[in-house]
Parts: sequence; C-alpha cells; structure tokens
Amino acid sequence: MSVLVIDALSKDFGGVHAVNDVSVSVDRGRVLGLIGPNGSGKTTLLNMIGGTIPPTSGRVLLEGADVSRLNPHRTVRRGIARTFQTTRLFTGWTVREALNLARRARPGSPPVERTAEIVGIEADLDRVGSSLPSAAQRLVMIATALAAAPSVLLLDEPAVGMDVAETDHLQSVVARVRDELATSVIVVEHNMRFLMPLADEVVVMASGEVLSAGSPEHVRNDPAVIAAYLGS
Repeated sequence: MSVLVIDALSKDFGGVHAVNDVSVSVDRGRVLGLIGPNGSGKTTLLNMIGGTIPPTSGRVLLEGADVSRLNPHRTVRRGIARTFQTTRLFTGWTVREALNLARRARPGSPPVERTAEIVGIEADLDRVGSSLPSAAQRLVMIATALAAAPSVLLLDEPAVGMDVAETDHLQSVVARVRDELATSVIVVEHNMRFLMPLADEVVVMASGEVLSAGSPEHVRNDPAVIAAYLGS
C-alpha cells in the first residue's frame, strides 16, 4: 500500500509552471530517488510535500489523508519530516537538545540514543551541532528529522559536499532508515553513485514534469533521460 500519494500536483509562480501535473506514489519502507537538471522542479515538489509551499492544484495524500495545505509544523506532526540543501541547526544547541525537541512532535518517538545510533552520531550527542564538520551537521539534520518518527522522510541533496567515505556512510544510513524503521524516503540528489544503488524507484523530472519513472536500471537506459540529463 502506498503511504504517500502525490496526485496531479502543480505549482505556478506567476506565469511560470514550476511543477506541472506530477503524480507519484511511494510504498512504505521504500526509497524513491528524484533526479533531474537544475530548475526541473524537484525542490519545489519537495516543498509542496513538506508543507513549505501550498500547491496551485492537486493533492498530497499521507496514508489516505489530504495534507496538501498543512503548514510545515502540522505536516511534521502528521508524519512527514525533511532536511534541506543547506544545513539548518540551532546555534548553541547540543545534538541531544535538538533531537529531544524534535521528539515532541509525535507521540512514541524513539529515544534520542536510538536515533543517533542509526545515523552514526552517538559520540556527538553532547556536542554543539553547529560546531561539527559539515558532513556531520548533515547527519544531525537527518537525525533531527528522524527524531519525529516520520512515516515519510524527505532528503534534499543530502550528499552535497561529502567525500566518498562520507557518502558511503550516508548511503548505509538511508538503507537502515528504510529497512529497520520501514520509513519511506524521497531523496533529491545529483550524485548518481550515491542514489542509484539505494533507490527502489527513480523519478526523473524535466521542465516541471515527469520525464521517466521506474527502476534505476530502466531510468538509466531510457533514451529520453540520457538525452535530457544523464548524458552518454
């Protein structure tokens, strides 16, 4: 059963059609990769799913309930949490404090130690999050989102700026989130080495519309995708 259904979602900014009639569904405990050129509408789509901006038309259904026009705070309470392209941590807060605050969003959230262990930041719980290296700060953002026990986790370019070892660790983190927590994950990412082995399905966007969708192998060999995005 699909935990998240994106139904004919569109977003216009004046005369610009940033996202046009996109329909996608995500099953529980699956990873959906969202790729495409810059300006293709990926982050706008993520913003609508997470409640940052309302859609012009269409719906976002979470476990059958319409959450299309909830604000981000209420969206988190319903079970959708996210990270952003740029790190956003509370200045002066320890990792533990940030995770404890996020846990208040939903009843039954896991202990912070469990969340930290899944992400691999146990040793950093009592350190100030904003003082950590860039890659570790990105892991803290993911842990903070997970602390709210989401049904759906949205990751916007989580691997940006990471080296190979850091990217490999992040890949294992997302796999654990999917496999151990049965959380559905939507990942916007340009790093194909990171995304393709991880994704159960890939959606390719171009000019605000879905260009191709299917397994990583299908997308990788789609002539339209090769021409528009992946290249030869």
